This record gives sequence, C-alpha cells and structure tokens, in this order.
Amino acid sequence: MTKETIITPYYSLQHILREFSKGLGTQKIAGTKIRDACNKSEINPFHFEALKQELIHKPLTKYVNIHFADHILEQFEFICECYLNLYKEVPLDAANAEESQKVLDQYFFTFAVVEVCSGSIEGMGVSARDIANSGKTFMALVLEQCSKSFEWQVFYHKSSDSQKERIRAWSSQSAAELPELSSIASLGEKSKLGNSWGTYKARLITARLWDYFFERSGYTDLNLVKHLLANECLEDLAKRLIETVTKGSKKFEAAAKLASRVYSLLRLRKAKSSQDKEQSLALLIELKEELFAIDTRKESTYYYHWMIARHKLHSGFLEDAINEYITAFEQVIYRNGENAEKIIREALIAACRSPKPKKSFINRLRRMAVLMKIDFMPSGVDKNEFKAKPEEIEKWEIAAYSNLFDSFFSKNSFFPDAIYPVEPHKNTGPLIIADKANCLDLTDPNKIFSVGEAGNNKKMSQLTYFSMREKDDVVAQLLEVGADVNILSSSNESAILLAVQSLQVNLLPLNSMRDQNFKLISAKTHKKSVLNTVTNKRKLSPLGCAVQTGRVDVVEKLIDMGATVDRRHDVGNETPLFTAIGLIAKHLKRQEDHTLNGWMKYSELGLQSARAYSSGMLPYDLKQLGEAISNQDEDEVYKQMEDYCINTQKSNISKYSTADNFRDIAKLLISHGSSLMAKHDTGMLGYTPLMLAIELNEAELVKFMLDSRGNEIDLKDTCVDSRTKQRVSMLRLMRYWQSKDVYNVFSERFGEDIFNIML
Repeated sequence: MTKETIITPYYSLQHILREFSKGLGTQKIAGTKIRDACNKSEINPFHFEALKQELIHKPLTKYVNIHFADHILEQFEFICECYLNLYKEVPLDAANAEESQKVLDQYFFTFAVVEVCSGSIEGMGVSARDIANSGKTFMALVLEQCSKSFEWQVFYHKSSDSQKERIRAWSSQSAAELPELSSIASLGEKSKLGNSWGTYKARLITARLWDYFFERSGYTDLNLVKHLLANECLEDLAKRLIETVTKGSKKFEAAAKLASRVYSLLRLRKAKSSQDKEQSLALLIELKEELFAIDTRKESTYYYHWMIARHKLHSGFLEDAINEYITAFEQVIYRNGENAEKIIREALIAACRSPKPKKSFINRLRRMAVLMKIDFMPSGVDKNEFKAKPEEIEKWEIAAYSNLFDSFFSKNSFFPDAIYPVEPHKNTGPLIIADKANCLDLTDPNKIFSVGEAGNNKKMSQLTYFSMREKDDVVAQLLEVGADVNILSSSNESAILLAVQSLQVNLLPLNSMRDQNFKLISAKTHKKSVLNTVTNKRKLSPLGCAVQTGRVDVVEKLIDMGATVDRRHDVGNETPLFTAIGLIAKHLKRQEDHTLNGWMKYSELGLQSARAYSSGMLPYDLKQLGEAISNQDEDEVYKQMEDYCINTQKSNISKYSTADNFRDIAKLLISHGSSLMAKHDTGMLGYTPLMLAIELNEAELVKFMLDSRGNEIDLKDTCVDSRTKQRVSMLRLMRYWQSKDVYNVFSERFGEDIFNIML
C-alpha cells in the first residue's frame, strides 16, 4: 500500500460509521479500532462488519433491546447503500476534496440522520420537519411527550433529586448535555413485554443522535430538514457535488481531451493496430506531462495510470501493467465509483493471471469489491476479522479469476507482435483422472503423485490417491509398509476424508458405499489438525462428510479419533449437528418451499456454492455468474437435468439412510457437546440447530436437546428472515411451521407461561 496520503472527495464507509458512533455515544467502546480504521481508505470487510456490531448492534441490544438494535443497524445499512449509489453515480474527478466533503457533511449527513431517526419520529406522530421547526432540541420534545405518560409520571415521582436534575438538564434547549447510553438505560425498568421502557429509551437514544448532529457537530444543516424532503436533499446533494467537479475541471480541460482520445484507442476487446499502439503511447506521454504539472493533489491522475496499465497490458507487459493498476486503484477509490469498479475488475483479473500473483494486492482489490457490493466476502470457516494477516485468496479462486482473462482481455485486442500472457494456473474445470496414470510404489510409501489430466492437477500422496480411487487392497498394502495417513493433498484432502466420502449418501454420482477403506485408514492414529482440516474450495471436513453417510458408527469413530464436534464445514459454514438435522428433512414428506429455494439460488450462499461446485463451468465474476444461472433457469433441457439430479439424490438418500439414522447422529453429536445455539446464515440469519429441529417438528430430538447437559439454551433467542429483515422467535417458528409436537414439548416442560418469554 502506498505511503502517500491522498485526500479523497468521498469519505470512507468507516468514517460514516465513526460519525454515527459519536452520535450514538458508542465511539469510546472501540475508540482505537475505529480511529485506526479511519486513518486508511481501505478496510477488511470482516473488520468493518465487526465494528458495526461493536459500535451499533451490541450496545443498543444491551441498553434497549435487540429489536431497536436491528432497526438502527438496518437503517445504517440503508444509508451506506445510498452512499455507495451516490459514489457510483456521481464521479468526483477534478473536484476539490475538502469542498466535496463539506457538501457531504451538510447534505448527506443531514439526509442520513433523518433516515436513521425516521422510525422513532414516526412513532411519536410527528415529522422531521416538525422537529426542525419546533425551536427545541429533539431530546426536549421526547421528554415532553414521555412526561404525558402515566408510566413515566410514576417513575419520575419516585426518582431521586439527582435523577430529576439530570432529566431537567437533558431537557435544556441548548443540548448542553448529551446523556450517556448507560444513563438512559438506567431509567425506569428494563425493556420487556407489557411496559413502555423500550420505546422510551429507543426514542431518547434517537434524540441523542439527532441532537449530536444538529446541535453539536457543526456541519449538518437543520434548514435543509425544514425545507426539503429526503429525496430532494439527495438531489440537491448530487447537484452541489457536480458543481465542485465543474469548478475544479476547468484546469483539466486539455487533459480531459487527451484522456478521451486515449480511452477510445485502448478500449477493451477492440482490435488494435501498431498505429494505435504508437498513437496511444504518444497521447499518454502528453497526458502524463499535463497531469503531473497541474494535478498535485491526485484529483485525476489515476486515469493516466489506468490507461498506461491498459497500454502495457496490451503490449504484453503484464507485470508492469499490474504495478500501474496498483497506483490507479489507490488513487481512484472514494473518488470515482464507476471507474473504481472497472479498475478493480481489470486489476483483479490481470493480477490473477500473473505466474506469481501479488496476493496482498489481490486481497486489497477483493476487500474493496466487497465493500462496493460487487463481490462477496470470501467463503470459508476460518474467518477472523482482526487477523494481522488478512484472509488469503485461495489458489482455486486465483485460477478462476485468471480464467476470465481470455474473455476480458481478448487475444485479438492485443497490439500486433505483443506476447499474450499464457494461463499459468491449470486447475480450473473438473479433475479428470486417467485409469492407469499412477502406479503403486511400495518402495516409497509416501510418494507424491501429480493427479489430473489436461493441465488441471493436484498433488497428493499415494495413500490419498488410492483412497480416492477406492482401491482397498492397495490401501492395505500401503498402510502395511508404513504410509503416513497425515499427509494432505495440495487441496487439503486427507486419506480419511476420501474414505469417508466413499460412504456419503448424498453425492452424485454415488461412490462405492464400501467401508473397507474407512476401516483400514481409521485404525491408524491421526493428528487432530488433519481430522479438523477443511479442504480448499468446497470446505469439506472428515466429520462433516461422515454425518452425510447416515452412519452413526462412522461419526462415532471420527469423534473417538479426535475430530472436533463443532468444526464448521462446507461453503455454508455449518456445524456437523446442523448438517445432520438438515438431512432429516430429506426423509420427511413435507411441501418444499419452492419460492425460498428459487430465491436461495441468487442469495450470497447460493452464488458462493455455485462458484465452489461448478468446477469452472460457470463464470466466477459475480455479475456474469448471476446471469449464467438466470439463463440456466430459462433452459428447459437444463431444468429437466436438474430435476433428474434432485430426484436421483432423494432416491439415493432414501435407499442408503433413514431419518432415524440422522436423528441418532444428531443425538450423538449433542452428547459430545455440540452446540445447540450455534448460529448459521441460511435463508434465516442466525439459525441454530435447535431452531432447525423446531422447524422440522422433531419433538423427540428437541426433548433430547432440552435434557442435554452442558448446553445452555436461550429461550429468547431469535433469528432474522433475510428477505424481510424481521426478527423471528422460536415461538413464531413453531406457529409458522405448525410444529405442534414441539410446542407440546415446551409446554409440558416449562408451562404455558414460557411462550410469553419466547414472543
């Protein structure tokens, strides 16, 4: 990352979060973290998500309730979405950064505060304009309305003199004192069904936010609220930002003409001549001289680096082009959203085409792509938002991006005589294995094979290879001469994993379903790290796959060997217990929710799974991937094939397993301490194994869960419907899925009053 400080006309997303944390009074909770984050334009999206939880959701849940926390976080997400749309639609090339930021302060934050506060304002039966025209602080108005409530009057009458004085100070027309969240939380009673304290406290915190921005911050504009609606405020914001561009662009007129001519000559996928090469280079030299003379603040110079990157790339100088893309990327972010998106895509594909990819740069590109909503956060099971080293992009993903190079930078678009970068990563597409490509070598039991044809290969030990090929006799021979069961393949596969997969009931096509390999390999001592390793790409684990065999003995053996019962696996990041309960559903005759299944295809989980399981047969780029899946849905032949696969899988699962098999596996995992409250993000966010069992009306299993020792169950726990963003209690799940047997289990165990707690 460049050490040069570049002031950008758009604020970073973390800056917006910091300002709102000041308004909420939560900044000090993560003061150092948010300050450090704001010192840079870029941020790890895992870190950003964690900061939103730390500065918004957790404290508001603690001081009010989870519903208010959900609402404010959802409103914050909405204003971030509006901000990103503005960033993409209004480019600020040539704009003075400080002037643009003043416009954002005045207009965007005014709009944003009104939007975030809108729920509480509407609940009070007033409008933002009413508050702005009242001549009073919002805190004073809230306390004035609270004082009309009998519940508040009783509380106030019983309050100490010091507490009454504090409330009077909050009512001051000068907003001289903004209350701490803990002070607001200490008022009256805790929020619960039957009292109004959740509403009071939510409104007081909302008022604190409003008054901070409109009475304290010094940069928002209450007059805008008096005269403009929200959409009008955004329209005026765009106009004012464009004015800063118009004002600043006068000195760039000559450079703009040069840039336009260069862009025309260096368009992607356009056939280029030797004359185009010479002419574009001459124009680039002129553009560089012009920009470097006048653009001391890097307000438009990124464009030169972008175009010189294209020129070098189409001249065959890939590494030089990547270096220019780095500079272009650093200078374009939070300046021109549309061009930033283009540069990120080009740079990502070019950087992945390199024989020695710059992973640190690729990670930076991907992180910004995630923040800009043009890609997803990396899938997987080892997410740690505060790692010193950011999440690494995996080799298969680099290969997938590199595979886009041929269509993105087509060969016929390169300059004549330029050397076209060859594909250095040959591990895309399905793994094709020749029947007799590798022969047993007992003299070297740990010999490493290169497995795969047509350039798509991986490295694995003999034992792992023959376990994959289900050669029982060969596996026995290798183990007899001392083959090591703890050697992983280049994709993190182990011999034990592949032996387990021989028994999986839900694979297409099925493997042999013979367990001899598993018995042989599982008899050997395994390192715990090997048993807990997940593979690249599909994130398979031995225990996760064992659950999918439907065999209790296989699962029990792996646990006895040392596998961690809650080690997450699969692209969906599931615990084995969640997987086991989910497989019970395959045996139940219930109407499938086809609407949900169709929607899930295009969800983050659905698209991540398509990336991992398509073996390079679908494009990796998110936009292209969505289009490809949409096209498949319109193809009658494809739909027939899909239906055939679904029906075949159901038939196999019914043939080789029963619902009771998976119930017994679930009980086994619970007996060994598997968490009943582990959160999963599927169609419902924060779905737990207990919730899934409730959905399926698994009364006996739920009773077993309630009886289990060492598992603390939060009966107030909730999940969130990812489509409606509504929080759903376990009682609502029972009602929606008509889980009468489960309802009776809870009623008999806790009495009818328990359902008041679970509302």
